Amino acid sequence: MLKGVIFDLDGVLLRFNLDSKKIKEEIIGFFVQNGLREGMFTPKDSFSSIKEGTREYFALKGRDKGWIEELLMAGERIAVKHEVEAAKTTDLLPDVKEVLRVLRAKGLKLAVFTYNNSEAAKIALERTGIIDFFDVILARDNVPKPKPNPEHLKIVLQALGINPNEAVVVGDTEMDIKPCKALGVKVVSVTTGIRTEEELKKYEPDFIIRGLRELLDLIESRL
Repeated sequence: MLKGVIFDLDGVLLRFNLDSKKIKEEIIGFFVQNGLREGMFTPKDSFSSIKEGTREYFALKGRDKGWIEELLMAGERIAVKHEVEAAKTTDLLPDVKEVLRVLRAKGLKLAVFTYNNSEAAKIALERTGIIDFFDVILARDNVPKPKPNPEHLKIVLQALGINPNEAVVVGDTEMDIKPCKALGVKVVSVTTGIRTEEELKKYEPDFIIRGLRELLDLIESRL
């Protein structure tokens, strides 16, 4: 029995005016200035893989753990600065409020599960008037190991008080699909984000929809 719906943020509920490529270039450049081997990462790599790869690189080089963590925190501050600015101009995607109202009326618990930072997420959700729909909002800085690590999703489920087989995740990238596969949570991929339907199919989500309104029919008929 479905008891909760867990949403990614950017590309699913909201559209952030965020140039991820530019941010990654800035962070990679900052790490290179501090000794990272040039060419190890490109903006096509995820934020999490860039940070974890940088941590491993400097650890193998024998750098002090405290120094490494401070470097990564400085890189995090670069991302947060851009995300907070983008949150101030973000827009709702079509049908979001209506869908959230219907899900609430069904008695379902709702959560946000985002790789954005918590400050940006709060600003964006408040600005667009949907923050009160959610029982739980957990960003990357609210958990020890953010997605695609399944620990992030596990903590969301615990906070909602539901089991993996009682939830569905709605996301727009493989970062949402991978933790669901690890924990046995059904996942619905939506094509309103950065991945095309063909790209999403490679990661084998349970369902693919082209807009959030389709989620309501899916819940009625198959979830």
